[in-house]
Amino acid sequence: MRRLAAIGIALALAAGACAIAFTGGGVAGLPSELLRSEYPGYDEVASWEFMSGEYDALAEAGASPEVVLGSSELKPGPAGPAHPAAMFSDGRFGATSVVAGRAGANDFWQAIELGALAPRLPEGSRRAVVFVSMQWFMCYRDPQSSFPGVFSQGAYDAFMANASIPDGIKRRVAERAEEYGAHVSGGSDACPLARATSAVDRAARERVDDLRLAWRLRANGGAGAPGEDGAAADGSGPGPDDLPETASGEPDWEGIVAAARERAVEASSSNDLGLYDAWYEKKYDAWLSGAQSGWKIGEEGYFSEQELEDFELMLEVCRATGVEPLVVIQPVKGAVYDQTAYTRDVRARYYDMVRSACARAGVRTADFSDREYDPLFLRDYSHPSDYGAALYSQALYGFWRE
Repeated sequence: MRRLAAIGIALALAAGACAIAFTGGGVAGLPSELLRSEYPGYDEVASWEFMSGEYDALAEAGASPEVVLGSSELKPGPAGPAHPAAMFSDGRFGATSVVAGRAGANDFWQAIELGALAPRLPEGSRRAVVFVSMQWFMCYRDPQSSFPGVFSQGAYDAFMANASIPDGIKRRVAERAEEYGAHVSGGSDACPLARATSAVDRAARERVDDLRLAWRLRANGGAGAPGEDGAAADGSGPGPDDLPETASGEPDWEGIVAAARERAVEASSSNDLGLYDAWYEKKYDAWLSGAQSGWKIGEEGYFSEQELEDFELMLEVCRATGVEPLVVIQPVKGAVYDQTAYTRDVRARYYDMVRSACARAGVRTADFSDREYDPLFLRDYSHPSDYGAALYSQALYGFWRE
């Protein structure tokens, strides 16, 4: 009886939430202008209605949106106006980016999101840019802690509904999602009643999160947060509209990259490592101390085989769904990491591992691993400076314009 009562309560909650959604209370009922973010927050990344709604709104407006997936390197504010999320935020130079990336949004999350989005991408030109980060593979990796925070039940359901994805891949995704703590439907629970109850619980929980997000978007007049746009955090400095262009309307890459390099020089004047002054002065010592004391190499070694499996799974999903990926191989700050357990030789093994996986899958890369010792490419231990962001944008634009 208790079980039946619990099911009844869950059904009532789900029904109530759905009733609110049908009256326009959910994300799906928001005006398209509210479904736009240069850098989605955790609740937006975890909402399929937001992510798919943003893409659909741009596509319906004729913007030909370009999907860019990664993690915290996609935050535009600290990396200047030539960062991809800022430079291509509103169709400048004929390109509009749809960016999604937060800590915990790793290779497995990308596999699900790409499989869910693939049917929406234009036939004959399905493509996506995928940033891959060494941090996801390192010894402190903890997907059971980080993945549930970015998991989207809606994206998972859309992934499972994609008929072009083989059943074998779907089974692997279901098993991995359960292993990472997402507790999705179609897992190992064989009891039909338990599955039904779990599905109702998830539907109600997803709807509540959706309503909460919709309320925030309405209250704030849209997505994003102060200081996360393409201009300087305080509103000063150049913005994306100030980027130079050629007479034909193309980006003036020589001018864009040169100006971005100058900004990186100015922002890192206090040290020889090329670290931006604010991070160097406030965070560098604590970061280095924590890395030296906390990065303990376990039985698995320096890099996670499980994360490599997730990366290869993402590439399999791309192949199955006809999505052509460009994998951006990011560097880390060599002079900083050399002072930790992840020395130059260790990092070289990681880069070779990723390159080899891409070669086996026949996937193209934009390989920036040779920028490890370019002091101006990264503003801290792994995130792009103005200069690095401009070079990323140049690589993406070239891929999109082929």
